[in-house]
Amino acid sequence: MLLLEEHIDLGIKYDPSTGIYGMDFYVVLELPGYHVDRRRRCKSHIGIQHRVTKDDAMKWFQVKYEGVILNKS
Repeated sequence: MLLLEEHIDLGIKYDPSTGIYGMDFYVVLELPGYHVDRRRRCKSHIGIQHRVTKDDAMKWFQVKYEGVILNKS
């Protein structure tokens, strides 16, 4: 299970000169071939079936990393 509560869980030594910083992680999930929509030459649209939905991404994270997803309130 991947659960980080403090910076020492990452193996980083605390340095008071850097101050307090947040530990927000952002991950972008894409299926292979998704770059076709963003490339400079020969662009094409990505079909709705080829996009990763929020539910698919959450389910993948739970299965792959046995992670726990917390609801923002």
